[in-house]
Amino acid sequence: MNRKNIENIIIICLITVFMGQIYLNPVSEGFRFSLAVVALPLLLIYFKDTSVTLATCVIAVFMFLFRSFVHQISNPELTLMEAHLQYLPVIIYYLLYGFLFTTFKIRGKLDTKLFLFLALWVCDSSGNIAEALLRNIWKGIAFEKAILISILVGFSRAVFTYLILRLIKQYQTRFEREEREKKFKELVLFTAKLKSELFFLKKSMSDIESTMNESYLLYNKLQDKELKEYALNVSKNIHEIKKDYYRVVLGMEKNLEEDKTDINMNAEEILSIIMDNTKKLVSAEEKNIIFEFIVEHNFQTSDYYPLISVLNNMITNAVDAIETHGKISIHVKSDKDDYIINVFDNGSGIESDELPLIFKPGYSTKFDSKTGKISTGLGLSHVKYILEDHYNGSINASSYLNEYTNFELRIPLNKLERM
Repeated sequence: MNRKNIENIIIICLITVFMGQIYLNPVSEGFRFSLAVVALPLLLIYFKDTSVTLATCVIAVFMFLFRSFVHQISNPELTLMEAHLQYLPVIIYYLLYGFLFTTFKIRGKLDTKLFLFLALWVCDSSGNIAEALLRNIWKGIAFEKAILISILVGFSRAVFTYLILRLIKQYQTRFEREEREKKFKELVLFTAKLKSELFFLKKSMSDIESTMNESYLLYNKLQDKELKEYALNVSKNIHEIKKDYYRVVLGMEKNLEEDKTDINMNAEEILSIIMDNTKKLVSAEEKNIIFEFIVEHNFQTSDYYPLISVLNNMITNAVDAIETHGKISIHVKSDKDDYIINVFDNGSGIESDELPLIFKPGYSTKFDSKTGKISTGLGLSHVKYILEDHYNGSINASSYLNEYTNFELRIPLNKLERM
């Protein structure tokens, strides 16, 4: 036995012995009905790698010694031997309980409801009947009454134990479902970010291709031999960069295709995924922000990764625009040809002369006073590129300084609803 198993047996033993002190004596002084038998099966199921036979043998000995000791202390006129004889039959109960628990393989039958209940009832009642029989032989007790009470109490304790096990099972199932949903949302958001970066990589490949062609044209036009050689080297280097980009894009596309599943999401589910991530951001920055979602048209789409990336970027920008407290509203509706998503915040706003510049790559007004770093200015240009290039949509901004900012995203119905 390793140390962990020894520790588990000690824990099972201590809890069972302690719960054994909560009891009734309806037949005779030494014959108890305690809550130990409610705790015991729960512990044996929880510590599933621990030997049932060994655990119940240890409990039988410790329960016998503990009860004898307590009884002898409470009744000084009794000898230690008399106290031992009073509680010696309790050993047979726990030994038989462990034998039946192992025989019925209760640990492996937790999902068979009726069998589980009957097995717990038989384990409990059989042990008490065997103990009552032994006490009747030794001391003479109301045996028929003891059997009847053993069956009734065994039934009651089996019901109680069974209900606790079902509650634990339901809680565990709900917890596992919530964890799976949480991991799924994190995976979707992570994949959305990857696909968003993939769009930019493809755009960069196109730019690299164009630059390579221009450098090669420059090579053909140059007359100076040294400059001509230099231009050719530049063209070759650009070609190598293009090949590296191609390998990265191909690898990312392959991995993302392997993860592809035929799952559709509606607008409310998409916003729910983004909100889980946004709440962590708001909590980390210690801001007090109220979120409002108005979904007039709960569209459904299988092409949700780019949209998640776009909305996550927009909502993160809205959070950054609010200094300490404020409100962010997302309104989803449709007109004849387009889905319209408005992202509104009552943060610091944008200067009117800056509005035409905010979608240009590299332009940013964000500045972290703690680190001294300025934002890359790629977020909104990224959003604009995805909306226009992937969805054939558009984005427009309106803002009043220190009052509000509103971004209106328009996506054609046929582009978003493609399955």
